[in-house]
Amino acid sequence: MEQAPRIPERYTLIEEVGQGGMAVVYRAQDETLKREVAIKVLHQHLAGEPESRARLEREAQAVAKLRHDNILEIFDYSGLDSASSYIVTEFIDGQTLKQFLNSRQLAFPELAALIVGEVCGALAHAHAAGVIHRDVKPENVMIRKDGLIKLMDFGIAQILDFQRMTVTGQLLGSPAYMAPEIIEGKQLDFRTDVFSVGIMLYLLATGALPFAGKNPHEVLRRITEGKFPDPRTIRHGVDQVLARIITRALARRPDDRYPDVALLGDDLAAYLAEAGLTDARGELRTYFGDPPAYEAALPKRLAAALTDSAATHLAAARRVKALELWNRVLAFDPENPVVTSALRRLEGRRRLRTAAAALGTAALFAGIGAAVVHRVHSHPPRPAPILVVRSAPLLSASDSPIAVGPPDPDAQTRGHGTAPSTPISPATHPTRPRADARLALDREQPTSRGGAATRTFTLGPTPQNVDVYLDGHRQFGYDLDHTTLAVPWKADHVIEFRSPTGCCFVERVEVGPDHPLPSDAIIARRLKWRPALLLITTEPASESARVLVRDLNRQVTPTAGHPGEEIDVPFFPDDDASKEIEIAVDTGEAFTTEKIRVRAGERSRHVVKLRAGAN
Repeated sequence: MEQAPRIPERYTLIEEVGQGGMAVVYRAQDETLKREVAIKVLHQHLAGEPESRARLEREAQAVAKLRHDNILEIFDYSGLDSASSYIVTEFIDGQTLKQFLNSRQLAFPELAALIVGEVCGALAHAHAAGVIHRDVKPENVMIRKDGLIKLMDFGIAQILDFQRMTVTGQLLGSPAYMAPEIIEGKQLDFRTDVFSVGIMLYLLATGALPFAGKNPHEVLRRITEGKFPDPRTIRHGVDQVLARIITRALARRPDDRYPDVALLGDDLAAYLAEAGLTDARGELRTYFGDPPAYEAALPKRLAAALTDSAATHLAAARRVKALELWNRVLAFDPENPVVTSALRRLEGRRRLRTAAAALGTAALFAGIGAAVVHRVHSHPPRPAPILVVRSAPLLSASDSPIAVGPPDPDAQTRGHGTAPSTPISPATHPTRPRADARLALDREQPTSRGGAATRTFTLGPTPQNVDVYLDGHRQFGYDLDHTTLAVPWKADHVIEFRSPTGCCFVERVEVGPDHPLPSDAIIARRLKWRPALLLITTEPASESARVLVRDLNRQVTPTAGHPGEEIDVPFFPDDDASKEIEIAVDTGEAFTTEKIRVRAGERSRHVVKLRAGAN
């Protein structure tokens, strides 16, 4: 503990509970009001610096304007003339979100939406008072022991000039969570916080940061470039709806983001409501009380709520939305009987409509023939036309799914449902499909010329970020616009699911007249992860050292090798696309361990710096 600061006698210091870059935080007792408080005191070596004292005053003034359950409340401030510079706030008995994430990863993206939704509520209140936080990150989010989320540390907050509606950016804050306009020194507004919230949502949902690098300079460069991996490729549980929300929040141009954080919170609330999670604070209270028990019970709850929501949308003829919700269920339960049964019923109704249309058209042609037969009796009868029933597209081009980066130049437009992906338009609402969207689930129909039958299969790959091939030719990238594949039925064919990122082995399915039809014409496959390939070297070099690579989440025998050898790191079916492993290097004289994160199917190098006598 630093030398006790000079503070009013009404406060009795109990213990030091934390240190930041510029201050020490104490737990204390307010003897006048008989309550515990937290006192944030500037480090002694900073107390004499005007800028540090002004920054603490800025925090006090910003938070004093705010009264919200999810914002740390301020009780007192020393003022600029005090011997010690400090602020007194409510005491939070708990841990930071960063500390929580160091011990466990969120098992479901819905948990990420619950936490970030609470942060959005806090920021919306701050924005309404003209306060931009500018440093939203897990370190500045507290989790109280009862599960209540608290946003804190407004130390670099800016109070908005309502005449100009913007402030000038200064390079303060955490590089990994900075918006491009801060890095470029441009004008800031509320959408600057939207970007930081998007980064935190990405991290909580996938377990990885969208913009990562070997040093802060590389991180800042990637942020200004605006390129990041599609979150669905990082974690297979992230569905298209949440990916759209994240992508809109992380748009490089502020005009392409959510115009305010409240709308981001509304979309997260709608995403959660479809899954039956309408009481965010109650859910988080239960979750943080016993995370393993909550996560064990959640899949059954999600499946029931999502299938009920899908049934409601289906009854209102919103078939695309129903399919969207079924995909969320299949992401964690690929064989869910309720979803497969619903698809079967939907298929039956589609067949009836197709048959009725065919009969009606045939009757029409028959009527026309009877009416005009006396006029064409001198001509030989022509053959009846072949009726072509084509599947309607799921969505129009303006509603196409997200695509991080430029459209795929290899995307083809042959046959049913094949169109290149286009980036999501910020003007398009990320969670509501167009009213005229129609679901194509016809299973069998004649083709136009030869009369040869085709069969249309509903596809359900996991992970969903795959390219679909037929007989070696790419048809489309799987997404909500492209979930079915029409296959000519005169010969046998091979359908392939290929991962564009190389994370998984190719999954092949043979179909055709000589093969049994898949149940309900649904082809659902979970692709097997490729192992990560890791080349480990040591510094200083030690070719005789023994290397052990251990999976931190499994009781399996570690993989052994030597420096300079490429070691396979196996990935199991229920793993995510990336995971943390432990590397141990034994030189005989020292034993060094490090933890790193590797990605399925990816080659990487890592240097272990040996520490003499480490154990």
